[in-house]
Amino acid sequence: MRIWLVTLLLWLAACSESFAPASLVTDFRVVNAKVTVDGAPERASPSPEDGVEVSLLAIDRGADGSSGPALTPGPLQWAFVPCVPLPVTIGTPICGDAIEPCEGCIAAPPMDPLALPVMRFSVPADEDLEAADATSVLLQGVVCSNGRPSEDAILDFILGETDDLVPCEGPPIIERVPIEGRFVTVSIPIEDDVSDPNLHPVLDLNQLFLDGRAWPPPYDEGVPRDAPRTGCLSDLEGLSQAARMAHPRAGEPPSSINLAVTRGSLQTFMVDDQEVTEEIQVSWLADAGGFERTFSFITNPDARSVLTRWQASQGAPEDGLLVRFNFVIRDGRGGSDSVDRGLCILPSAAE
Repeated sequence: MRIWLVTLLLWLAACSESFAPASLVTDFRVVNAKVTVDGAPERASPSPEDGVEVSLLAIDRGADGSSGPALTPGPLQWAFVPCVPLPVTIGTPICGDAIEPCEGCIAAPPMDPLALPVMRFSVPADEDLEAADATSVLLQGVVCSNGRPSEDAILDFILGETDDLVPCEGPPIIERVPIEGRFVTVSIPIEDDVSDPNLHPVLDLNQLFLDGRAWPPPYDEGVPRDAPRTGCLSDLEGLSQAARMAHPRAGEPPSSINLAVTRGSLQTFMVDDQEVTEEIQVSWLADAGGFERTFSFITNPDARSVLTRWQASQGAPEDGLLVRFNFVIRDGRGGSDSVDRGLCILPSAAE
């Protein structure tokens, strides 16, 4: 059962009008919302009166630094409202009663350009949810890169008026860098059975392989947000010959990428008195080159890995092109995990 509500809403918020594959990151996107429960961060679905933390993963194509700091994505500002949804059956979910207070829901952190959206609030009491016939709570709002949220657009969006809205406005934080923004809706299911909670799937970082080997340094633990898109050749200095050669050259045959989840990541749960096993969706994302597919699925609890291929672009600058990868997994019930990695692509040996 592939019910990917959060995935669909986030992807719709990130869509562009180009015909590039969805796996190719060419613009600003919000690609994941991870919900954790206070005191039990492994849980993905809260119970009534639980405190929750929602962290958003925002990505963009790597910045070259020619117009300002090489910050990917640009400095972020955001504004969100948690709420109990109205009982609608079709269309975008609409907020009913707002949930207050919310720590971090409105943020413009100019002193920390690396800040990402992290918001905290408490789920209403059971009787309040029952009175609204609600089985979930919502978090709705806007994330802006290099600009600030439009108050009018946020209000219209929360009220369900979603036509021709511009989420962000200026002036730009960094001159000559575009302002981009995305509307985001996160639906957070309320836990049905506290004795058998919905847990987050977990990526097994010891089983994340490039061409059958451990991911090569220096981006084997992620890519700094302020790393420029070009010039990564200098980052390879001091590495072993084997580590340098593990970074593909432009135009070489495709590289294989293997990803795995930990044992127990595929949970079983009950639907209409039938036992069902989760299917984990894997989203493959990179800001250059091309994946053979955008999504993969892990469906067997005993075979917890999946493989895809990524083709480097045909050209690269002499000082190297830094490619940013993001891999996001979701269990279809609100659980998720993600990881970022990087590769430095050099010109082909023939160039």
